[in-house]
Parts: sequence; C-alpha cells; structure tokens
Amino acid sequence: MQYISKLKWAKLIMLLAAIYNLFWGAVISLYPQLLLFGNPPTDFLLIILRCVGMLVGVYGIAYWFASRDPERYWPLILVGFIGKFLGPFGSAYYIYVGQLQPSFIWMNVWNDLIWLLPFAWVMWLVLVTRK
Repeated sequence: MQYISKLKWAKLIMLLAAIYNLFWGAVISLYPQLLLFGNPPTDFLLIILRCVGMLVGVYGIAYWFASRDPERYWPLILVGFIGKFLGPFGSAYYIYVGQLQPSFIWMNVWNDLIWLLPFAWVMWLVLVTRK
C-alpha cells in the first residue's frame, strides 16, 4: 500500500477517535454517575468526573485537527497515545489498592487499550515511513 493511501487510513483513524472522544466526553460530562458503577456519588466526585468528560472532549478536538493533517499534528497524536498508554496503569493500581472496582478496567479497554495500536500505527506512519 502506498504512503498516500495509508495516510488516508491514518486520517480516518484520527477522525474516528475525534468522534468517539467528543461523544464520550459529552456522555461523561452529562452523566458522570455512569463511571461509578453503582457507588454513591459525592458532589465533589461528580464535579471531577464532569471535568474529566470535558478533557476527553478536548482530546476529541485535538484528534479532529490530527485527522486533517496527521503529519503536522503528530504531537497531538503522541499526547493521546501517552494518555492511552498510562491510563490503564493508573486504573490497575487503584483497582489493586481497592479504590476502584475491578469492573472499572472496562473503561480502559474501550477508552484506551483499543486505541493503542491504531495510534501507534499512525505515529509510525507519519514519523518513520513518510517521505
């Protein structure tokens, strides 16, 4: 597959990531209790989760820019990749110390782990194989 054809796939991946993050950020901002898995929320925790939702949505804006030109906006993709790499480690730690329920790991599966390979591929494409 030629570089230009692969670049179209990279743009699609980043556009899908943008749409996903904008959607998920809106859901978390509007319904933060979804992340609590039945635990009773405190007002402070709901505020923090709404802020997380806003940050996730902002990542969606960054990914939209990256979808327009992955070569130019590769640092945004790198920041996203680092977050998606580190997020599961933080969750695993808090599950281990009993601060999160084990079912919380599913948040990382859908929000982080499934994106690691696509983001890594896009980074490899635009940084290693570009002409």
